[in-house]
Amino acid sequence: MIILSYVLLVMISYYLKPYETNALVWYVDIHTIEMKIFTVLFLVVMITHALQGLKAIEDDYFTERTIGMFLPGFDNLAKILRFLYRGFILLVILVLSYVVVFSYLMEL
Repeated sequence: MIILSYVLLVMISYYLKPYETNALVWYVDIHTIEMKIFTVLFLVVMITHALQGLKAIEDDYFTERTIGMFLPGFDNLAKILRFLYRGFILLVILVLSYVVVFSYLMEL
């Protein structure tokens, strides 16, 4: 709730501050340490929520029963698909972590 309220505060402040007349206001807001901390917290919460959803998809669709229903005789393929799916998710997490840490946080 704290993260969500902070995002709401940022959205409301967007309409209250004169961003369209002075770009320096936007630049100063984005580069404060508080904004970077809450942005990273928001990203952590969002990625955690996405991972829970992706885990649910894996548990529902990449089982031997489900793969065997759609592709009869290929129920052993489920373990390989689960491994590939987890590898893809890990790759996405690593790329996002690299972008967040090196592109955003290192500008402190």
